[in-house]
Amino acid sequence: MLPPVFLIIVLSAVLPYALALRPAEEAFDRALGDGAYALGTIIKSQAAAAVSIDAQAEGAIRSDSLDQVLFAVMDAQGRLLAGDRQLTAQPRPAGAPNPWIHTSLSGPAPMRVFVLRSPCADQMCEIRIAETMNKRDALQRGALLAAVLPELILGLFIVLFVFVGVRRALAPLQTYTTRLLQLGELGLYGMNPRDAVEEVRPLVGALNHLATELKAAADSQQRFLSTAAHQLRTPLAGLKAAADLARLTVDPDQMRAQLVQVSRSADRVARLAGQLLALARAEPQVQKPEERVQCNLAELAEDLIDDGLRVAQTANIDLGFELASAPLVGHPLLLRELLANLLDNALRYTPNGGRVTLRTGSDPGAQPTSWLEVEDDGPGIPADQRQSALQRFVRLPGSSGQGSGLGLSIVKEICDSHGAALTLTHASDRAGATPAPANETTLGRPGLLVRITFAASEV
Repeated sequence: MLPPVFLIIVLSAVLPYALALRPAEEAFDRALGDGAYALGTIIKSQAAAAVSIDAQAEGAIRSDSLDQVLFAVMDAQGRLLAGDRQLTAQPRPAGAPNPWIHTSLSGPAPMRVFVLRSPCADQMCEIRIAETMNKRDALQRGALLAAVLPELILGLFIVLFVFVGVRRALAPLQTYTTRLLQLGELGLYGMNPRDAVEEVRPLVGALNHLATELKAAADSQQRFLSTAAHQLRTPLAGLKAAADLARLTVDPDQMRAQLVQVSRSADRVARLAGQLLALARAEPQVQKPEERVQCNLAELAEDLIDDGLRVAQTANIDLGFELASAPLVGHPLLLRELLANLLDNALRYTPNGGRVTLRTGSDPGAQPTSWLEVEDDGPGIPADQRQSALQRFVRLPGSSGQGSGLGLSIVKEICDSHGAALTLTHASDRAGATPAPANETTLGRPGLLVRITFAASEV
């Protein structure tokens, strides 16, 4: 801030000085010229050979309390007719205007000279009147002091205010700098914007927001690491125990059974690792806006058909796909993970002979929405336990299977990152649903309907 401040101070001092000095210089030159014109009036009617300046007129011309005033009257040949001879030393340049005023530096002291050509009887005489520059110099010093001194005082106060103001304004940032340097030791804490000056409050607010985001990211990372270590410990221990038992078994049939157990344990570990990675990718702090692209839920669901049918055939489950176009803008990998977890969850908890249906579609209108549904006729989730089912590592009482309790929580995280609404209801509550066949496999089971609706802004 200081360079432009200094430039403004210099300009505000120089311009008034120059503007005030010029009229004063012109006034002094006019006064000098008045003396020359007065001499011209005196010699106008006199012959060149008899020019005479009386003592009273000469005293009036030379009267000056600050400067020495000289004058000279010369004929056309440059001979002195009256006055001071030292003014005749400087020749008049060719083409000089009439009158001609200039500053002479040839004498012992600089002088301001006014030269006027005026008639004297039968020829043109030249009148020169000059004065030293004492009062002009005094005027320049006074004008310079009057222009510079107030600006100098003002400039000192401005510099003082700039230093004090900037230091006070940046004091919160210095505090923030200290806290950022202590991040690894004390953690990152926000600062009250009211402690900062008004101009810095938006920046302090932005830094507080950044601090909150960083703290959330650090907490999320720590939570994920703790969860991963805890959840992987048990299945890895089981896998190692099964492998050790198989290694010690001699009987081929028992060894084959142990190897099957090792394979199943490895599958559970692989699935748990995949779910933990999916959960980490679903965190809002690690998602990048540029990864959101135009995609279609129906096309993403088609990628799951082969694997889903293979699992459904093994479990004797009737798996159906009712896929209609459902366009939206999102993260394809996360949306595919969402569909895979919903489908796996439905197939895992639906008994043999049950049914699972995956649907996608869109609702036209002023604000079109895209949606997907996964419906099964399994045991369902009681209304008072549905919120708990969306939490991480929560398995409902009486649940069968070897799940880790991450499937629906991953779905919830992905829905939140896409601004989608997730609802869990009984399958029989779906609009237009037809009752399941009353056979011994499905009789009395409420089933589960998971519906996800994406906001119009995402479509």
